[in-house]
Amino acid sequence: MMTQDPYHLIGNYKTIPGVYDELYDAEGQIRNKYKFLVKSFQELGPAELINRRRDTDRILRENGVTYNLYQSDSPEAKERPWDLDLFPLVMESEEWRVLERGLNQRADLLDALVRDVYSKRRLLYEKKIPPEILFNESSFLRACDGMYDSNHFLTKNPALLFFVCDLIRAADGNFYVLNDRVQAPSGSGYSLENRIVLSRIFPSMYRDAMVHRVAVYFRSLRKSLTQLAGITGREPVIVLLTPGPSNETYFEHAYLAGYLGYTLVQGEDLTVRKNKVYMKTVEGLQQIDLILRRVDDDFMDPLELRGDSLLGVPGLLESVRSGHVKIANPIGTGFLENRALLPFYSDLCRFYLGEDLILHMAPTYWMGTKEHFQLVLQNPEKFVFKTVSRTDEEKPVTFIELSGDRKDSFLQKLKSSPNRFIAQEMIASATVPVLGENGFRPGRAIMRTFVSSSGSGYQTMAGGLVRVSPSLDDFFITSQRGAWSKDLWVLATETQKEESLLVAKSDQVMISRKSSGVPSRVADNLFWLARYLERSENQTRVIREAVYKILQVEDGYERESLENSLKLVTHVTNSYPGFLGDDASELFLNPFSELQRLTSDRGVVGSLAFHLRSLVIASKSVRDRLSDDMKKILLHLEDQSQHEIDSYDQIIDFLQKIVLNLSSLTGLSFENMSREAGWYFLNLGRRIERSINMVLMLQGMIRWDSFRDKASFETFLRINDIRLTYNRRYSGKIDQESVLDILLFDTTNPRSFAYQLEQINSDIKFLPGKNEKVVYSEDRAALQLYTHFKMKDISIFFESENPLESVSIWLEELHNHLKNLSDALASRYFNYTEEQTRIGDGNG
Repeated sequence: MMTQDPYHLIGNYKTIPGVYDELYDAEGQIRNKYKFLVKSFQELGPAELINRRRDTDRILRENGVTYNLYQSDSPEAKERPWDLDLFPLVMESEEWRVLERGLNQRADLLDALVRDVYSKRRLLYEKKIPPEILFNESSFLRACDGMYDSNHFLTKNPALLFFVCDLIRAADGNFYVLNDRVQAPSGSGYSLENRIVLSRIFPSMYRDAMVHRVAVYFRSLRKSLTQLAGITGREPVIVLLTPGPSNETYFEHAYLAGYLGYTLVQGEDLTVRKNKVYMKTVEGLQQIDLILRRVDDDFMDPLELRGDSLLGVPGLLESVRSGHVKIANPIGTGFLENRALLPFYSDLCRFYLGEDLILHMAPTYWMGTKEHFQLVLQNPEKFVFKTVSRTDEEKPVTFIELSGDRKDSFLQKLKSSPNRFIAQEMIASATVPVLGENGFRPGRAIMRTFVSSSGSGYQTMAGGLVRVSPSLDDFFITSQRGAWSKDLWVLATETQKEESLLVAKSDQVMISRKSSGVPSRVADNLFWLARYLERSENQTRVIREAVYKILQVEDGYERESLENSLKLVTHVTNSYPGFLGDDASELFLNPFSELQRLTSDRGVVGSLAFHLRSLVIASKSVRDRLSDDMKKILLHLEDQSQHEIDSYDQIIDFLQKIVLNLSSLTGLSFENMSREAGWYFLNLGRRIERSINMVLMLQGMIRWDSFRDKASFETFLRINDIRLTYNRRYSGKIDQESVLDILLFDTTNPRSFAYQLEQINSDIKFLPGKNEKVVYSEDRAALQLYTHFKMKDISIFFESENPLESVSIWLEELHNHLKNLSDALASRYFNYTEEQTRIGDGNG
């Protein structure tokens, strides 16, 4: 009988008869390996544990650690904050070594299997698996046949560079394999983040526990990737290929790319020319030596595999065959995820390696075999049924939960297409302690382990990702179903030295001040990130000024100025008719609902919330290019843009926070980002958008004849944050000419049109791919804009009979030049058109 402890940390914890429990042994005593942690947690006390829980959630949130959930009612993935339980799963070195040997053996087995499948196929000639498993399954890619016999694959090095293995601990205390992931396995980045967070939350506890470091795994992985690239005399160009921001584990893709020092790319960033793979950068085409992929096999090459794929690169397989690029893991390894292979691994291990399988499988049967089919249906309640292919949309079925028509329907499906299914015996996974508000409670757990090539074999990460369901009734434990995570601590017998990705002193690092290349897609997103930032800030200032006027205006006083400010809100948000429509008189009397809509409704195209969302979306596509501080501010903006607004005071508070965060983001990008190619596109986007905003606002004010109203002058100066400077210069006197001068021609005003043009002409010179003897389209467009602006002076306009009309025409011409400049930049740097040949155009 377990006794109550002072803080009820373990007093309410109840083990389940017949199920292995990680915390308690069979006699009901806390296992030795956990005594130190339990004691440490008890000494912290409930209040401090709550504080550490909050700190954990805050760090994960600030670091942007998310997992995207796919929902049936929406085409978009929904971000879910990453849940990390504070109490780690612990393994001692002795039990870990047994597990490690089994995982390394499994890596050898999978490598031998995939080599054989795509070359001699001895397993068929020796009748080790039924041929239907190979030839009737789409995961076997005929386009990859023969690749592993090629001289371009060094036979002394493994073809399989890494894989992950999902394990459960059964009632007997032994681990059993549930499945393997080899194409684009996820989880290592989340495991690393879990470790970093817990070591910050419990620094002394982590140090005193003497936990094996996980950085060794990533150092080994990076070294293996460098060796696989096979480049001598220079650093290989390695990229991490991601499906994009909507992928469920996109956070991990960006995180690992930054941690390993690789460029994060999407399929559209790559192209094949003459059987070589290039990254389309703003500097030009850059040849790629190795692709670390997070895209599944079928989507890698739409030319030879799945024709509707937008995630891969046409011609990639032919480039692999010719030896010009390496892929990790190789295309075709998805066959190893065929669940129909699971029942045959014991025999295959003896066949390929001449030894018994160390890690046993959960008893699994392929329904395509008559004997297995009959055996399973004698007692189907013992099994969970899964499709052979992971890409099959059919969800796993536990037969015991079926009844009536559903049971009959599923049995009919099994009989009509048995080859599609396996039956896996249900093993009750071990329970682990999960820290809740009232102490520990048991939860179900699955452990994901990570193995990579180390040059002389395979190396297993001394740690892992543990997925936990707080519900004891859950048999399927996946992140998509809302599982939490735990860190896995493997205890060392001696103090561990610090490990990192820093190179050894003996390795020479060549000093470089040149970037590794900015993909055109990244430059495009940086350009538009800056434009959305400026657009959002401008709208924030305009709406804030209108609300100030609403709160300050008295009967008849500044009524005209207020109406002009509201018209400007409609104009800058492009939300016509709004305050410029036939119902404007009614909206002027009660403008709150319209301002609320244009401030906080993301569904309104052109609203502030809409552009803030566009800003966040653009930032996620360049996540690996942004500093931690910039990502934190963007996170705040994303949170703030979803708040409910019910009063003018709430609008003011909301807008004040937004403008401060947007200004901070601008400041960080200006002060902290390296002046590489990406920064110049960011700054050009900012300057072009700020110029356009100035033009649009001036045009609107002129159109409504607002420049005859002193209060409207002051409004415009406040929006552009130049009111104090103007007052000092002109002693409070306001007229049209001086206002237009400080907003358009004054280069000392960082928000003036002239200042933006000075910056544009400066930055355009630093864009990549320039030849001094060539005048490029963007240079020509910038020069035309600058010349057209410099040919005018404010005094010239006021010499005419209708100066404001002349200014309005001139502003429209400047607007057109700005659009031409933006288009020229996009055409030259953001849009790479592939060389095309029309079939039948030859002379023959």
